[in-house]
Amino acid sequence: MTSLALRPIGRRDYSVLEGMQRVGRIRYASERSPAIWMWNVIVHIPGGLPIGTAKDLETAKAEFKSAWTAFKAKQTPEALAQAYKAMNLREENDR
Repeated sequence: MTSLALRPIGRRDYSVLEGMQRVGRIRYASERSPAIWMWNVIVHIPGGLPIGTAKDLETAKAEFKSAWTAFKAKQTPEALAQAYKAMNLREENDR
């Protein structure tokens, strides 16, 4: 089972972590009408990234976890490692 954790990055805005690796984001989109929770996977691998919306944070977390598990199952360990490396290098350069 995939173990995911939320790290607050703002008010009602979270990074989704798997271990120490950032893999997604869940945020409250108050600018939408009606306001909703938006989630997305941010691991850049060709083929489209999962994204969705939910009426509450608990649903967003559950839907993200399901989408992340399915997405990860379609990837090779090498492709994930390469994507993580590229993401982490970009984040280090942004600091």
